Amino acid sequence: MNGFKKCDNGHFYKEDLSACPYCPGGTGASNNAGGNDLNKTIVAGGGNTSAGNDNAKTQVFGSQSGNDGSDQTKVFGSGSAAAPGQPKRDLNRTYIAGVTDEDSTSAAGGGASIDSSPRSARRIVGWVLSYTLDPMGVDYRIYEGNNSIGREPGNSITITKDTTISGKHANILYKKGKFYIKDEMAANGTYVNDEELEIEKAYPLNDGDVIRLANTTFIFKCSEIIEKH
Repeated sequence: MNGFKKCDNGHFYKEDLSACPYCPGGTGASNNAGGNDLNKTIVAGGGNTSAGNDNAKTQVFGSQSGNDGSDQTKVFGSGSAAAPGQPKRDLNRTYIAGVTDEDSTSAAGGGASIDSSPRSARRIVGWVLSYTLDPMGVDYRIYEGNNSIGREPGNSITITKDTTISGKHANILYKKGKFYIKDEMAANGTYVNDEELEIEKAYPLNDGDVIRLANTTFIFKCSEIIEKH
């Protein structure tokens, strides 16, 4: 063939080239720029390979990346890039939904902590439990200080299933180790152990007392822990 040479391996190439571009170590082929050893596995994805890469190791290139000289298999890409406004993530770590990055002094360890709503600043001192609202039972926490109960969303305890309960029906107060309950001018009244309370008068509340607000009944339970602390 005029204008072509044949190498020892049987490849034909242009005679103006000094060596076969298809053989290892050959020059002139665009897919062998930089003198890479074609006996090694290299998958190029538009990135630039560094002249210092160890071709004895499998390398996958995605976006441009420098060579760190490591003997380990390398996978390069844009996966480590963070979204706008988000911190960069270490691809050697496992990330779980609902967990946010913080500094390494986080109590959760490993630089992560649970992202949750702020907890109440008041201590839990008791509960009210109702089987009227749900046959399986539903309970509400009682905290230090005032705990308002009614249908309005602004109450400490909001009851919407019983329309006979007033917007602000009653209030339970914990103060200096004692509990008190007061009717807040509720149209359908507040009862403790079947005794109707006078309007806006505070009554003592004890563990196991039965509270009725209109047509809804609760059992009051105080925490035994508070008497030990």
